[in-house]
This record gives sequence, structure tokens and C-alpha cells, in this order.
Amino acid sequence: MAYKRPDVRILGTAHAFWDQRISMQSDEPTEMDWRAKKIKEFVDSHPGKVGWNLDDLCKQLGLAISGRQARRVFRRAMRVGFKEYLKKSRLGFAAEQLKATTTVQVKAIAADAGYERTAEFGRSFKRLFLLSPTEFRAVWHQNKCAA
Repeated sequence: MAYKRPDVRILGTAHAFWDQRISMQSDEPTEMDWRAKKIKEFVDSHPGKVGWNLDDLCKQLGLAISGRQARRVFRRAMRVGFKEYLKKSRLGFAAEQLKATTTVQVKAIAADAGYERTAEFGRSFKRLFLLSPTEFRAVWHQNKCAA
């Protein structure tokens, strides 16, 4: 039996797919801890520039808490861990870049999103979006041209 590559189908619109795969603005509490809010806003405004170390981020933001405490505060407020939120933020940033341009190489987009290795970026991207970055770009632009 020969391997046959599965067909890629978009159910509904590309925007519906996008919203389904990367929903980071769901259920954000109205009474959020100010420290978690500050971390979230910084990550949202600098998705590819934020490192994984919360101790360094807390020092950079002037928060007088440890990285361990910041993780607890962030998880309690956002209902998702800091690393998971940061990963989705980086991959969302990369997906926006892939949607916006066809001329920039995937490895340049991966570097802008904060990934040191393109293979790691590709695996993480495929895990979240169910498509490789190149396939995502092709499907997005094909759907955009068809609309």
C-alpha cells in the first residue's frame, strides 16, 4: 500500500480556522491581577522578543516577585501557563507574518518569532495549526485568492 498525503481542506472560512486554532483572548477575567496583566501586555506587544525565563522578565518589568510566583499569578489570572501562552503568542505572530507575505523565508519568520531552530518552529507550528508553515502559507493565499 502506498502512502497518500492527506488533502488539506478548510472548513468554513480561513478566519474561522484561525479563531479555532489560536484562541488566546477567550475567558479573560475582568478582575485580572495587575502583575499578570502587565506580563500579558508585554508578551502581546513583543511576541518574538520575550524569553522563556520569567525571572528576567519580572526584573525587566520592575515586578518585585520571583519567576515562580509570577508563573502562579499568570496561570491563576489567564487560566493557561506562561510558556503555553508565550508559545501561542509566538506562533500567532509567525502565522500573521506568513499570511502577510510570500517573499520572506520561513526561517526568517521563525527567527523573528523567537525560535533559534527552524525545525523546532516547524514542529510547534504544525502541532498548533495542523499544517506546516509552508502549507499554511499556501492554503491561506490560495483561499485568499479564491475569495
